[in-house]
Amino acid sequence: MGSNEERAEYPATSEDMTAALNAALEAGDLNRIMGVMGRMARTHRMRRVARETGLGEKSLYKSMRAGASPEFNTVLRVLRSLGFRLQVHPVAGPSDE
Repeated sequence: MGSNEERAEYPATSEDMTAALNAALEAGDLNRIMGVMGRMARTHRMRRVARETGLGEKSLYKSMRAGASPEFNTVLRVLRSLGFRLQVHPVAGPSDE
C-alpha cells in the first residue's frame, strides 16, 4: 500500500477514530486493533505519543503495527495519550437469554 493511499485511510476526526477502533474491538481482531491504533498514533504524531507515554518512539512503531502483541499497559497508555479509554459493557451470553 502506498503512503498516499495509507494516509487516506487514517481516521480524521475523533468520531472517525472512535468508530474505527470500536469496529476493530467488536471484531475481536488483534491485528486490526493494532493497525487502527498505529494509524491513530501516526496521525497524532508518534513522537508526541512517545513523549506522553514515556515509551520509545521506535518501540511504539513496532508495537502499534498490525501483527504486534504489545503489553496491555502499552495499549492503555497509548489510548490515554490519544484521548481515549477502554470501557467494558456486558454482552448477552447463553445464560442471559
